[in-house]
Amino acid sequence: MKEILMTIFLSLIFVFGSFSNVYACTGIYVGKKVSKNGSTIVARTEDISSAHPKSIIIYPRENFESGSMYKSEITDFQYPNPSHTYKYYAVADSDGNNDDGIYDSVGFNEFGLSVSATVSAEVREEINNLDPLVENGLREADIATLILSRCKTAKEGIELIAKIVDEKGSAEGNIIMIADKGETWYMELLSGHQYAAIKLEEDVAAIIPNSFMLDFINLNDEKNTIISKDLINLPEKNNLLQYKNNKFSISKTYAPDLVDENKVRLWGGQYFLAPEKSKDYKNDLELFFKPDKKVSIQDIMELQKYRYEDTDKYVDLDKNKQLEQPIRPIGIETQAECHILEIRDDFPKEAPGILWLSLGNAEHNIYLPYFPTVNKIEDVYSNRYHDFNENQAYWIFRGQATLAELNREKYGKNIRRFWTNYQEKLLREQEVKNNVFIDLYSVDKNKAIEFSNEEASRIGTEAYNKARKIYQELFRYIASEGGRVSEEDFIPSEMLFNYN
Repeated sequence: MKEILMTIFLSLIFVFGSFSNVYACTGIYVGKKVSKNGSTIVARTEDISSAHPKSIIIYPRENFESGSMYKSEITDFQYPNPSHTYKYYAVADSDGNNDDGIYDSVGFNEFGLSVSATVSAEVREEINNLDPLVENGLREADIATLILSRCKTAKEGIELIAKIVDEKGSAEGNIIMIADKGETWYMELLSGHQYAAIKLEEDVAAIIPNSFMLDFINLNDEKNTIISKDLINLPEKNNLLQYKNNKFSISKTYAPDLVDENKVRLWGGQYFLAPEKSKDYKNDLELFFKPDKKVSIQDIMELQKYRYEDTDKYVDLDKNKQLEQPIRPIGIETQAECHILEIRDDFPKEAPGILWLSLGNAEHNIYLPYFPTVNKIEDVYSNRYHDFNENQAYWIFRGQATLAELNREKYGKNIRRFWTNYQEKLLREQEVKNNVFIDLYSVDKNKAIEFSNEEASRIGTEAYNKARKIYQELFRYIASEGGRVSEEDFIPSEMLFNYN
C-alpha cells in the first residue's frame, strides 16, 4: 500500500511539475589545457522529461553474418552490420525500443572511445526546404549505439556518421561530441545531408545549447576538419550563404536565429566559467571562449545545476517567476541524466578516463564514477521500469530530487548540502582509486576490470541506499505537514555523518 501511495504521489508531481522544454540538452566542453587536472572534459545534460527513466547497460560483442543489417525498430532506417561489434556500456533509455528508440546517450567502448550524443538543434527553414531532413534517416536514438559498437577512434566515429548521412541522410539536426585519449571531435548535422565536424582545440571551452554554433572553420584542413561536399555549394547556389566578419559562417547560414531559451544557457554557462570576460547578454556570443581560471570536474557538476543564482536572471527570483516566457536554466528539472566524461592523460589508451553520472536531474543529486572497463552493473542501476519502482536507481534519485524541489529552501537546501559534501568525498577518494586502477591495468587488465566492477558496485549501492533513505524521510516529513506545518527545515539523517 505504501509503495502504491508513493507512486501516485510522485506521478502527480511529475505530471504537474514537468516543463514544456523537452528535447533540449546543454553540452559542455573543456580542453585539457584549461582544466584544473589536465583532463579533457566532455559533458551534457539530457533534458527530455521529468520522468524519463535511464539504465546503465552492458553490451557484449556480437558477430553477424554477411549481409545482415542494423535496423531501427522505430523507423525504417537500416545500415549494414560489420562482421562483429565491440563491447561497450552506455546509459540507455529504460523503455528503449518499447518507446522511441535505444538512446545510448553516453558511454565507453573497449577501445577507450567515448561518445556524448546528442544536443538537438533546429535547421533553418530555407535550408530544410532545399535539403530536407530524411524521415527514415539517422536519428539521435541510434547515433551513440553505432559509434560505440563499431569505432576505435574519435575521428573514425565522425567518419562513420558522415558516411551514413551521405548515404542515408539525417532525420534530425544534431550535435555530437566524440573523444578518445588523443583527441576530441565536435560534429553538427546541419540538414538532411550537410554536416561539419572539427577536432577541438585543447585551450578553449564551449557551452553548447540547442543551436548550431560553428562559424568559420578551415575547410581545407582535412586533418582537423570533416565536411559534407555541398556544405558551401548548397547555400551558395541558392543565395543563402551568410557571412560573419567577412567569412563564411556555418551557424548564420544553417541555423535559425538564437532564441532566448538557448542564448540564456550560452550566456549563463560562459558567465559561470568566465565571469570577468563575460559579454553583455545582448551581444553576440561565440561558441569557444577561454575560462577565467582552470576548470575542475566539480565546477562542471555545479554548472549542470546552475540556475543563474548570482545574476539578475536567477530563475527563482519572484520577478522572474512572473515572466510570461520563463527563463530557461541549465539546471532544469527535466534532466533525465547528466554526465561528465573525464579523459585523462595518465590513464591507459583503451581505458582513458571516468564517466561521472547523475541519474535524474543534478540539482539535488550525486554524480557516481565509472571506469571505462566496467563490465558488470548492479541490477538496481541496470533494471528497466517504465513506472516508479524502488528497485531502479533512477526512480529513487529522481524521487528524492523531485520532493526537494517542491520547496528548495525548506526541503531541498540541506539535501543539496549533504550531496555536495558527499560528492567532495567521492572526488577526493577517486584520485586515490585512479592510481590503483592505473597500477592494476599495467600489470593485469583482468584485475583492473574486477576493481572497476567492485567500485561501481560498492559506491553505487552506498549512494542508492542514502538516496532511498532521504526519499523516505522527506516523504514522511512532507506528508506530516498536511496536519501541522513544521517550523524547521528538513534535515536528512545522513547529515549527521561527517563527509569532510
